[in-house]
Amino acid sequence: MLADLTKSPAGAAIYAALAELERLAALLPLAPGLADRMGVAEVIAQRHERYRELLGRFGEAGDPQSAMAAAAPALDDARRRVESTDWWEALAATLLGAALTDELFEILVGGPSGVAVAAEPERAGEASVGVDANVDEPWATRRLRAALAEDAVLAARIAMWGRRLVGEAIVLAREFGGERYPELADKLAVSHARRLENLGLAG
Repeated sequence: MLADLTKSPAGAAIYAALAELERLAALLPLAPGLADRMGVAEVIAQRHERYRELLGRFGEAGDPQSAMAAAAPALDDARRRVESTDWWEALAATLLGAALTDELFEILVGGPSGVAVAAEPERAGEASVGVDANVDEPWATRRLRAALAEDAVLAARIAMWGRRLVGEAIVLAREFGGERYPELADKLAVSHARRLENLGLAG
């Protein structure tokens, strides 16, 4: 029943997917080159598919807006606390922040068959980002990893930014996870550390 979604993470999962589309749209004008704009556009297309898939899973019982509206304040507050100031922070937020919220809500609401949460170690040369290994991959991971390898100052800054992102995800785990909060916080921290390692950063 859709009415129950206002008290569950399902509405939050849909709203998080919509908010990620907004974040990606804001990333487009920051892109330093045409190839980056094309990369962002591709991720937007993939993320739109995820948004539609979540609407199909949880919105078919009725109007999902009430469920999304109930979850929006907590998600918007978390997002405001990690507003990016440049292209690299925005790219890291898209890559790492989206992966964290994807993982959190898929754990809480249960993913469909064939959709795996990114909790397993990545194979060499690959990165599992978010719930769907195709989302934000390979372009965003490749782009950020190369830049971090060339610039130690940027790498240190993004590592610190990554700690802020996982902190906000853990706040959301407490907000929506209830008694599962300690378990969720541990899982998010472990998988986030693996993503940072994949980017060449210490967790």
